Amino acid sequence: MAKKELSKTLSSGSIEQRLLLAFEDKAREVYGKKTLLSKREATSISNSFKTAKELKAWNEWLTYSQTVAFAITNLQGALFEVKRNYSNLRGYILTWNTIEHAELLANSILHEIKDTEKRKEISKKGTKGVNLLFTEIRIEEEGYLDLKTEFPKDKNEPDKIDELSLKSLIDNVKEQTTSSVIKFISWKKAILDYMEEKNFNVETYREVMQVLFEEIGEPVIGWRKYLSNESTFLHLSKNKTLDRLKHNYSVTPVIKDLKIDLDIYHYFKSEFL
Repeated sequence: MAKKELSKTLSSGSIEQRLLLAFEDKAREVYGKKTLLSKREATSISNSFKTAKELKAWNEWLTYSQTVAFAITNLQGALFEVKRNYSNLRGYILTWNTIEHAELLANSILHEIKDTEKRKEISKKGTKGVNLLFTEIRIEEEGYLDLKTEFPKDKNEPDKIDELSLKSLIDNVKEQTTSSVIKFISWKKAILDYMEEKNFNVETYREVMQVLFEEIGEPVIGWRKYLSNESTFLHLSKNKTLDRLKHNYSVTPVIKDLKIDLDIYHYFKSEFL
């Protein structure tokens, strides 16, 4: 706001103009931004509310401000939950990646053994007593290792995947992550609608929520291979054979495709706003 316009609002602005200026300044101070008013100007504009009508409006906006600030504190908690789930999902992805590379390394070494029976024998000896996290070790007919991260719970029911397989655990964490993101965007929408309904147009609160939302948009992991919003393994080129497998590795939420949950939205609005 220009200095001339600021001075005019301080001296002769309408109730709405003075409220917006005063509470915008308060919000900027709370979130560590450069304030619009000096201490003297902030006191002056606060003292300008004298009539019963003005004081009523001031108290209403004070309630709005406290309500929104408290709701944003809860929104920050929801962001922490999302980031914790991102961290959990990232950990499982790194485990998955390590197991795949372990399989590749072991089979590269086994490939140097030309005799199939000898290769089988070495594979059996090498894997005896070895337990990989949420993984089933199998030895193929040719003597190579097949580290299964997805396997049936019962051989008689091949369609029922074991819940302790790594892939099943990753799917569960992805679901938890997606749910936490939906909760965040539902809460954010509830706060924005509350501000709209009250005509409480303090821009700083909107900016703070947008910054929080942008943190959710950061990739769970830096490897394109595991990102669901990417359709190819490679950044600058396509590999049709390889890219047919991409859906098997797409284990992160696609934020832009997620919608608010109305039950979560209404609950937050009634309980916190």
